[in-house]
Amino acid sequence: MKTIKLLVTAVLFTLGVNAVQAQTSDIDFGIKAGINFSTLKTGLNAVSDKSGKIGFNAGVFARIGKDLYFQPEINYVTFSDKYRFNSTSYDAKFRQLNVPLMVGYKLVNTEDLVFRLSAGPDLYYNLKKPIAPGGFKYKDVSAGGVINAGVDIGSLTFDARYSLGLSKFNKDLGQKANIFSLGVGFKFQ
Repeated sequence: MKTIKLLVTAVLFTLGVNAVQAQTSDIDFGIKAGINFSTLKTGLNAVSDKSGKIGFNAGVFARIGKDLYFQPEINYVTFSDKYRFNSTSYDAKFRQLNVPLMVGYKLVNTEDLVFRLSAGPDLYYNLKKPIAPGGFKYKDVSAGGVINAGVDIGSLTFDARYSLGLSKFNKDLGQKANIFSLGVGFKFQ
């Protein structure tokens, strides 16, 4: 059911962006996919042997503006993290809907080549409850900040992104997610 909601949201986002694109020429719409590497930061001494695993992301984006732009996205994100808590191992697997809302600037902006930097808030919603120690649970919603560096070569986009967890999505364990991702996409012009 949650997958259907995600698909419906992506379709509505696509239709909305296409409607806006018909009204203005300063908007690009695209699709993207990539890999993630995560770590769950915590200051709790009882959590040890932390190791992140590679996950993936896929989604849609809009880029509105010329040199200064606004870039909202909707992404499906997966990542995992193994850790030990009180001598028991846990493999927390996350399946999330991610909504970064970035403002950026195009440092180089030609027809065939664009270098850009962006930053903004980053919101996450858990689509599936990850495994947690007894009595502990992960929040459905968490927030963070994201910084992104990207290059566009024609219609291809390449991005390197770091998402810093600002809210604890497991308050009892003090865990915040930090996610580094690399992505490639295609923008429709």
